[in-house]
Amino acid sequence: MIKDKRIFLIVLALLIIGWGAAAYLYLDYKSKDNYHGKLYHRQAPHFVLTSHDGDKVRLDQFLDKVVLISWGYTNCPDICPLTLANLKEVMELLGEDAKDVQVLFITVDPERDTVERLGTYVPYFHEEFIGLTGTQEEIEGIAKEYAVTIVKHPAVYGRGRFDTWDRYLMTHTNTIHLVDQNGRLFLTYPHYQHDPEEMAKDIKKLLHD
Repeated sequence: MIKDKRIFLIVLALLIIGWGAAAYLYLDYKSKDNYHGKLYHRQAPHFVLTSHDGDKVRLDQFLDKVVLISWGYTNCPDICPLTLANLKEVMELLGEDAKDVQVLFITVDPERDTVERLGTYVPYFHEEFIGLTGTQEEIEGIAKEYAVTIVKHPAVYGRGRFDTWDRYLMTHTNTIHLVDQNGRLFLTYPHYQHDPEEMAKDIKKLLHD
């Protein structure tokens, strides 16, 4: 009888531990992992840049909207257009909620990405996307505040030979930053996490919860 009681108590203890662990994991999931992007919860660094229409654009003019900030350049051969195509899909998945979202594309190559060039490139992906440029110093300063690394290097062609500097490439951090309706840097999506469906779900949750 005593042995049976001990077994019962051991099983009961294991069940309590199991229930406690399950509850902890559930609450931890609810509090931390409800979003697919990486949580930040800090004020987004402010900036003022020039749009592809030639207007001055301030980050804080989009308060009450969710802002998606992407980084790239018009001469990018692959990753940048793919990122913008993914963001276009996000807008399509949002449906009516897309009106409460603004996509900003900040060039990492202001030397070549003029207002006119951005004006041709960015709206091609979506008419509501805004391309932004500024001086080299402005872009580098903003990129640093958003932990975006930018490296300029000559293009490589043929058997590893370097092309001239007039055909340089830009290597940069390909993170999408999500700023919430209160101007907080709320989520980030690294390059391996640009899933349109996941981003759209995060945005819908942010808009409606």
